[in-house]
Amino acid sequence: MTGASLAGSAAAGAAALPAGYMAAGYPVAAGLAAGHVDAATGTVVGEAPLRSGGGFYVGFSSGGVDAVGAAVWHGDMASKALNQPIVGIAATPSGKGYWLVAADGGIFAFGDASFYGSMGGHSLNKPIVGITSTPDGRGYWLVASDGGIFSFGDAGYHGSTGSLRLNKPIIGIAATPSGKGYWLVASDGGIFSFGDAGFFGSAGSMRLNDPIIGIASTAGGRGYWLVSSDGGVFTFGDAPFHGSAVDTMADGYAVGIVRAPSNGYWVLTSLGAVLPHAAPTMPSLKLTDQPAPVGTASPVPVLPVSADPATSTQPSAQFVDDCYTNLNPAECNTVALQDIDQARAGEGLGALVLPANYASLEPAQQVLAVANAERTSRGLSVMAENSYLDTFAQQGVIDSRDPQGPVDYGWGSNIAWGYATPLAADFGWMYDDGPGGDNIDCTTTVTSGCWGHRKNILAQWTGAAGAGYLVRNGIVSYSELFVDNY
Repeated sequence: MTGASLAGSAAAGAAALPAGYMAAGYPVAAGLAAGHVDAATGTVVGEAPLRSGGGFYVGFSSGGVDAVGAAVWHGDMASKALNQPIVGIAATPSGKGYWLVAADGGIFAFGDASFYGSMGGHSLNKPIVGITSTPDGRGYWLVASDGGIFSFGDAGYHGSTGSLRLNKPIIGIAATPSGKGYWLVASDGGIFSFGDAGFFGSAGSMRLNDPIIGIASTAGGRGYWLVSSDGGVFTFGDAPFHGSAVDTMADGYAVGIVRAPSNGYWVLTSLGAVLPHAAPTMPSLKLTDQPAPVGTASPVPVLPVSADPATSTQPSAQFVDDCYTNLNPAECNTVALQDIDQARAGEGLGALVLPANYASLEPAQQVLAVANAERTSRGLSVMAENSYLDTFAQQGVIDSRDPQGPVDYGWGSNIAWGYATPLAADFGWMYDDGPGGDNIDCTTTVTSGCWGHRKNILAQWTGAAGAGYLVRNGIVSYSELFVDNY
């Protein structure tokens, strides 16, 4: 299935197309990584060890915090409305507090953690992906996916990669023991050292089976560990190798690495396991920042992000009436969200969390807000809106075909006609896209196009996105374009 072949179908009779018609443009360049598995009731986005080594805190994308070992819980944002998902956590030196940071740079302080400023409300070139604090706890650094550094309190600025073109995005930051430097790590294992952070090697030139997802420095700051999503551990400098988690995670994937006493380490998995390597045994993560689906005695195993549901989820009768028969946008949003949440419950996921300002967004912005909500709830990165890519996406709805991405980039795109709202289109793209659904490229005889829209939304893009919206001849069109490493 390609955008070009679908363009002919759309142009031939756009006004006569059935309600709920969808088409998906597939990636046209290499570079997509394998999908990840999400934890049953939350997505781990960061870890913060206690200096004593007796435990650590774990942050979740929903704003939840889990205290492991000797760590004591001091509150979280799990029940609060967030404009953007949480992407990182850092602990205070006393271990009696911590900071959470959201993708928009918003800071939330708990316990004895003080607020020294944030990037919330500021325009960012790329989303924030991590946080680390200074040794005395009187400041912190935020890092964006392009390596941009934002310093607050007594955190000194020692440089960044914000002006460099990176092969892969930055995914983490670790500070030196002196607080006079830091390391940035990219998803390909590339290491960037600033201040008094020594360069001890990287995985940037290695062929990795899966991307790097975490970094931890040794107690003396003369080395560091990297961990990839398949549980592989890479050691540099004086970081000892005590084994990896490859082939020991069942159906999960690695979500982080935490330094343990005597330079051992724990590898955390998406299913809640805390795997010790020359480290004390720790209890599994609670994974309780989102409720289990109603009517289940225990959390339902979550489909891997790369896995497709066996069949489409059929829309409710009210959805059909409000979302693509009589087109009642207000009612459609209510029933579409209900149908989405029911489908998500079947995958072991909690309710879809939309940004607090969702209702005030323009339709095209709502398209991306919903897509990002689907992505971040499964541990995938936020796709920031790019005005230039918006023009590509808008041209798609004008031409009644899948938007075409810029040359020399990997990309994927979706288009839908006849849905009353972006939430309704999301239901079609994400949950009614397979056998028995409304995807015209998924038939009883041709299955290669099944779940194509879902795959585009849930691919491991690390770049930017655009969206389009058009009403023509009474037919509403929505489009979205995801561009990798843009």
